[in-house]
Amino acid sequence: MIRVSDITAYLKCPRMYYFMNSGQELIKEPTVEYIQRLLLKEMALIYGTALNEGNALCALNDELDRLSDELRIIYRQELAEASDDVLNNAVSGVRTLLEGISSNLSSEHYSRMCELEPALRSEKCGLAGSPDKLITIGDELAPAIIKTGAMPENGVWKSDRLQLTAYAILVEEIYNTVVTRGFVEYARWGKVREVTIKRHERRKVLQVRDRVRKIEEGFMPEKPVDAPCEHCGFTGICDVKSTLASRFF
Repeated sequence: MIRVSDITAYLKCPRMYYFMNSGQELIKEPTVEYIQRLLLKEMALIYGTALNEGNALCALNDELDRLSDELRIIYRQELAEASDDVLNNAVSGVRTLLEGISSNLSSEHYSRMCELEPALRSEKCGLAGSPDKLITIGDELAPAIIKTGAMPENGVWKSDRLQLTAYAILVEEIYNTVVTRGFVEYARWGKVREVTIKRHERRKVLQVRDRVRKIEEGFMPEKPVDAPCEHCGFTGICDVKSTLASRFF
């Protein structure tokens, strides 16, 4: 069974996924930027609640205060080595974003009913995963994912679109429905981008799923020229020759 997170890891770098699947531990240092992403992910889950409070900015500040005390409980393993100073600096950085976030929140989007992180699994598709939200719009279901990094000037990043498409395929199989759209929530700005689910991206998801399966069988893929090596914990073991089979990736 291929997880949607495996597909997103492959899209980031096939070689990185190879090492992750081989049992190598990907080291993520608890930097200020890393902790900010964790905070923004947790904050985004309550943007709708903040809007309902009437004063969204005040509600977001209160939520950030709560998270500053509870984040170590939620992410105990990830933050085991994080100092209080690093955590406090991350909280301060996120606080400077709250005014802009509160002014951008869409009451239409965040007032919709949703289920948080539903566990989805399809034997037929060979996929499993949990979108951040499954939103109900009338008789329609639409997956949503939360992103804490950069937001493109227009539309969404290709990797975000394919991740959303993978969840759409899962929702269709499990709920026997047709998913025509999904949403990417860019938490750092409080903005939401709607995505139309397209045929060629469905095809691409299935192709990547099959490539991930090949990696799980032991094939080492080529390292792409645009691999994010400067942010990778596997750089020390990555400088090896690929197998002949990897050239098909």
